[in-house]
Amino acid sequence: MKKLQLLIIALLLSFFSIQLKAQLPDGSTAADFTFKDMNGNTQNLYSYLSKGKAVVIDVSATWCGPCWMYHESGELENFYKTYGPNGTNQIMVLYIEGDGATTDADMKGQTTGSQGDWLTGTPYPMCNPTKAEISVFNKAYNIQYFPSIYMICPDKKTTLLGQLTIDKIYKKMMLQCPIPTAMNDAGIVESPSGIFCNSSVPVTISVRNFGASPLTSCTVNYQVDGGSIKAYAWTGNLTTGQIAKITLPALTIAAGVHTFTSFTSNPNNTADGVPANDKTIVSLNVASISSKLPVIEGMESSFPPNGWALGNDDDDITFEKSVPGGFGKSGNSTKIKFSEYYNNIGAIDYLTMPPVDFSAAAGYQFTFNVAYAPFGPQYVDNLAVEVSDDCGKTWMEVYKKGGDDLATAPAIGPVEFVPTDSDWRNESINMNTYAGKSGVMIRFKAINGGGNNLYIDDINILNSTVGIKDLDFVSSISAYPNPTNGDLTVNMGTPGVLTAQILNVLGEVVSESSINNTSIVSMHFDLTTQPDGVYFLEIQSKNAKTVKKIIVSH
Repeated sequence: MKKLQLLIIALLLSFFSIQLKAQLPDGSTAADFTFKDMNGNTQNLYSYLSKGKAVVIDVSATWCGPCWMYHESGELENFYKTYGPNGTNQIMVLYIEGDGATTDADMKGQTTGSQGDWLTGTPYPMCNPTKAEISVFNKAYNIQYFPSIYMICPDKKTTLLGQLTIDKIYKKMMLQCPIPTAMNDAGIVESPSGIFCNSSVPVTISVRNFGASPLTSCTVNYQVDGGSIKAYAWTGNLTTGQIAKITLPALTIAAGVHTFTSFTSNPNNTADGVPANDKTIVSLNVASISSKLPVIEGMESSFPPNGWALGNDDDDITFEKSVPGGFGKSGNSTKIKFSEYYNNIGAIDYLTMPPVDFSAAAGYQFTFNVAYAPFGPQYVDNLAVEVSDDCGKTWMEVYKKGGDDLATAPAIGPVEFVPTDSDWRNESINMNTYAGKSGVMIRFKAINGGGNNLYIDDINILNSTVGIKDLDFVSSISAYPNPTNGDLTVNMGTPGVLTAQILNVLGEVVSESSINNTSIVSMHFDLTTQPDGVYFLEIQSKNAKTVKKIIVSH
């Protein structure tokens, strides 16, 4: 029975890669190990580190589905070929079989329990330690799930990588343990990005010394889109790995999304030894203040939505589009996979909306739907909403829930959460504090606790409801059938002057009507000529407005 329980746990982990315990914390000192690889060669960790190399270890199991998928992606293979012994010779990659019961036949893909042939075509050493050896190793590295992928710097400090692309692995290596391959080598490691409220954009970049010699000068070059390249002469004194933040003259940029390119040249008045790490390219979003209210965003088109920005400082898991997975039978949403984010507990990700103009409003409500099922009580993910009225200089937290308070469904353990319609909850935040102000920015803040998936949908800024009658107005409206084949009926049970519009996901009005009713009134909308998809029913009275999602499916 115990073996069966362990097998079930292993299978669940192989399908969902969800943590049971925290791994070795970043910055821990790596324990030395010596294994024979499948070719009979000795692989010793400290010997590689003493030569100034960084070592990436892929601790996997031959039966593990996600391990095989990452192995087959070729990311570690390409990383090894580019930066290993036959490339720049900065690193070593080692595969370490983490299941002591694995046989050489399993490694070769000759058994039904293995995902495939792990050896053929793999250029870096593959190690299948004995049961006793791997038991000591797994304890030393606190291996709790597969794959566990660590980077170990020459100073023996560890960083948990996760299943990253070659570019992201290299970026992590350069940030955590820059290994000089040239005497003079400078590069940009951080550039301005995100949403800016006006055309005057502040520019702060970070220059790092990747070379073996102290960096005392370099030229910082930068341009917007395909415009002229501007140059800034920097002087200072950076030892290997040190970073200097440089404030450049502010840029005047028209509203819209632009490409900002920055790169270094002439380190210490000589040629750069490694041009590949000189350049950084980011997007700058200079927003026009939105005057079209209400804001209606159902995550049905591009992601992030036009004018929105993602904040992902650790270059890891972040908000993404869920297709499908939204509220409604065919709707989409945005989600963040806390279930796969165990390698950076406490990491913060942002999803920021473009600035909104509240200057002509008496008050507004910010509403959204959320769905979340916890992994368990020991892994608490959090979601917050923050607001800024000074162009992002300061932020005020107006909403925060985590763990059971955030949950819309029961804890489900090591199973990836995918919501049904009954798993969603609507949240509403009063925005009256910001009435009369323009350029108000709102952002979602996700705080990783290594738990389960979080979904957000139907993000709206609507006219505030005032008074019981207006609350009755909102609750009295019904639209059916939904989904509809195009013939939509809307019932309104409160008297007064009402206007109704049907909008598509681009915000275009496809149908509208208005009435002055004294009793329960029905409106009919013919959407039979409209394409299948998501639409929004917007109904407004004198003091209140409500928006409902409509699904058209012929």
